[in-house]
Amino acid sequence: MEKMRAVIPRLREELKDDSTFKPVYMFTFNFARQENQKSLALETAIAFWQLLLTDRFKHLDMWIEFLRENHGKAISRDTWNLLLDFIQTSGENFTNYDSEGAWPVLIDSFVEYAREELGVAETTES
Repeated sequence: MEKMRAVIPRLREELKDDSTFKPVYMFTFNFARQENQKSLALETAIAFWQLLLTDRFKHLDMWIEFLRENHGKAISRDTWNLLLDFIQTSGENFTNYDSEGAWPVLIDSFVEYAREELGVAETTES
């Protein structure tokens, strides 16, 4: 047990690198889902997002609140995978979010919800 404890700080440091983090994040979906299930139970997904994304997604608590209030269903692999891309590309208050992009409807709906909660207007290109 002591050997494992000694390794944890190094592993946490390694996970700060996107090239290390992304494969771990993608692996987690299959690791966490129940056998013979295509989706990840909502509460399981939330627990793993809290573990993996707390320092990476400023609006994680709002995402979780949105899911519990408005979704209440299992999380698809597509949503799981694309959430990480969304976090990395959308900007702090979703200023880089492209509503015409190929995002899952759940993420599109979250952006509308979050912008309303944050009082942030949708940006439009001229």
